[in-house]
Amino acid sequence: MVSLLMTLTLSIFISCQPSKNSQITSNEILSHISYLASDSLKGRYPGTDESFLAAQYISNQLTEYGLTPFFDNTFQTFDIVTECTLEGENYLIINGDSLNIETDFMPLAFSVSGEKKGYVCFAGYGFDLNTDSLTWNDYADLEVDGKWVLLLREDPEPDNMNSEFIPFAGDRAKVTLAKDKGAIGVLLVNGLNTSKKDIPVPLSYDQNLSDAGIPVISITRAVANQLLTSSIEKLESVMILNKKPLTEKIEATIEAKVQITHKKATGRNVVCMIPSFETSDQFIVIGAHYDHLGMGGSGVSSRMPDTIAVHNGADDNASGIAGMIEMAGYAKAHQKKLKKNLLFVAFDAEEMGLLGSKYFVENWSKDKKITTMLNFDMIGRMKHDTIGISIGGSGTAAQFDSLINNQTVSFKITTSPDGYGPSDHAPFYSEEIPVLYFSTGAHSDYHTPFDDVDAIKPDKEELIVKYATELMLNLAVNSDTLTFQSTGGPQKSRRTRLKVTLGIVPDFSGVIQNGLGIDGVRPDGPADKGGLQKGDIITSINGEEVTNIYDYMFRLSKLKSGTTAIIEINRSNQKEVKLIQL
Repeated sequence: MVSLLMTLTLSIFISCQPSKNSQITSNEILSHISYLASDSLKGRYPGTDESFLAAQYISNQLTEYGLTPFFDNTFQTFDIVTECTLEGENYLIINGDSLNIETDFMPLAFSVSGEKKGYVCFAGYGFDLNTDSLTWNDYADLEVDGKWVLLLREDPEPDNMNSEFIPFAGDRAKVTLAKDKGAIGVLLVNGLNTSKKDIPVPLSYDQNLSDAGIPVISITRAVANQLLTSSIEKLESVMILNKKPLTEKIEATIEAKVQITHKKATGRNVVCMIPSFETSDQFIVIGAHYDHLGMGGSGVSSRMPDTIAVHNGADDNASGIAGMIEMAGYAKAHQKKLKKNLLFVAFDAEEMGLLGSKYFVENWSKDKKITTMLNFDMIGRMKHDTIGISIGGSGTAAQFDSLINNQTVSFKITTSPDGYGPSDHAPFYSEEIPVLYFSTGAHSDYHTPFDDVDAIKPDKEELIVKYATELMLNLAVNSDTLTFQSTGGPQKSRRTRLKVTLGIVPDFSGVIQNGLGIDGVRPDGPADKGGLQKGDIITSINGEEVTNIYDYMFRLSKLKSGTTAIIEINRSNQKEVKLIQL
């Protein structure tokens, strides 16, 4: 429940605002950003009181312009999980000996909570594969029904960046197979080729609410060796050398209890409409996300994970919300011209993986057609007129190029055809809806506590918003629908040892100090699409320092397909930040 003091603070702030002006002005843009990015909102982390205040502010602004709430109180609510924690009693007992949680073992976040007791067997890497080019069955000589299964993580080709095992080597895939074989629980252990440190996998939530259906526990090699007649290190090395399964029937009993809880909160999309007088089933969505990283810390993609401070998110993405609000006010004043409904949506939980926009798209009524989606994410820091803005998705409709170039502007516009990208337009494109994604790009303050109001350029944002508003109205006053064009799916290459690749040729020489040089960029790869160039020097990935090829490979090994990598580079002695969609 939002505190009375916070409610009064918001009420006083709103009451002090000037009467609504339908014109798009830099002063109003700055006013919106100043409130949303104020320290009092503590970074607008989803599910918090401060997030609710941000949502209420946006709702009030839109309804005061005369927009109609699309849902009750303008809010479309959905569940989010903000963290996964241990709850109550968690134990692991081997042959009557109790082990220490966190040092000897740790439940995984996708484990089911429950209590199981039974014998255990070692099933190697946990594969049962029979493809045209790969045969490997760790279960062939084992009866695992009703037993715990001990499995090595990863696969027996650690040095093969293009191993055919990799698509089957994920923890969830292995656990699912073990459950299908009848296992009552799974113990996972890192081999030496997966991690030199002998510690359990930490309890971290992967934004997937589905559980494994059985208990899943990470153990150390030292614990695994208490079970095995051989050692896990030897078994791993022999399988890697011979490329053949090795299994063991173990005379040991496992007793385990797992109790984990997912802390749930309420996410809120703010949705308001300007109805057309001519049609009721065609909609243009104008969207921006309002959430940010809260107080930072680990697990929220802060580039300064060791710093606990307000991540204000003035550019990301109070600037996009401010632009959307101003567009709504102007559009409302021109409502009589509309031939399509305009739907203004402030998305929540974008930083958690586009949760708000995915929920919106998945729950959209099929009898109402979304003809276009315009997305605004970081439009407050135009670097120079000669750099201007980028507009993604230009290839998703046959008519976009002419619409984009139909106006004379004082700044440069760079277009990219791709419909996929690191923001809320991606779920719409997945449903074959034409999209445009407006941004002035990342910067050195991105996802840090320094993304503050004083760096915003409201006069430049005013120009961008006016341009986008004219483009929006051109779409809305025309009864014709756009012709969708596919620009392909998200970057998908056959999975490699690194799970994802940037599509660069690294400088292997090691001559460059304090970074990794780029000797080449693969056309149409993630790096190319994200703006990396030959000659750039990568200095960090997701806030973690890259000083050489080994740092680079290790950082890449932690990236996941479908996410966005924050790449900091040195280009001609200037620091730049690029967002690379993987």
